[in-house]
Amino acid sequence: MSSRIQSYDRTPFWGQKINRELKYLQFILNNKDQSVNVTIDCFRELLKAIILVLHGQDKIADRVESISTKFNIAEKDCVLLVASLEKLFRLAIKFSSKKQEVIKDDLIAILKIPQDFVSDLINVLYGAKLNIENVSNNFPKNIYLLSINWRLDVSLSTSSLNRTLDPFILVQMNLSNGESLSFEISLDVFHKLRFSVALALKEMDEILNKSFFKLNE
Repeated sequence: MSSRIQSYDRTPFWGQKINRELKYLQFILNNKDQSVNVTIDCFRELLKAIILVLHGQDKIADRVESISTKFNIAEKDCVLLVASLEKLFRLAIKFSSKKQEVIKDDLIAILKIPQDFVSDLINVLYGAKLNIENVSNNFPKNIYLLSINWRLDVSLSTSSLNRTLDPFILVQMNLSNGESLSFEISLDVFHKLRFSVALALKEMDEILNKSFFKLNE
């Protein structure tokens, strides 16, 4: 299967491109590798391991070793399976507010994962054992801007000049991690910054108005 989505009326929950973890699951769960035989019982044990991983518990190594021994699968393959399933769950959790049928259809129709596996996966994703809210809070988050304040100030003097009347902009940014950043910029730089932001917004608006980005009613 191509790594890009072909002839599908919407974007699946993992995006336009199927990453290597999902392609690995697709390959293994469809018995394309005879050395890695994942039965439904084995898959359920892997899902139990994934719950531990997503909740940040540190007993995963023992669980992987147990699965490897019990189902006669090389430990490195078990590690790959757990890592791939973790990636799948983290992508699915971001879109767990969607109907179950949407995620289920993506897994069956596009990834061609057998329905028995998908049913168990969906049961765990939306079940009581996986606290999605707590798991989502454990995800790495990018720092973002909470607020920005600015004021016009005037420098009356400097160390080199006894008297100056140079205006400047004093900017303070408050970030989501609690950090505050303050800096000064001249009026010329401020006007360049204002122009650059306006130009970027204009170009974004032009891109979004293209028919490619418009949703069909």
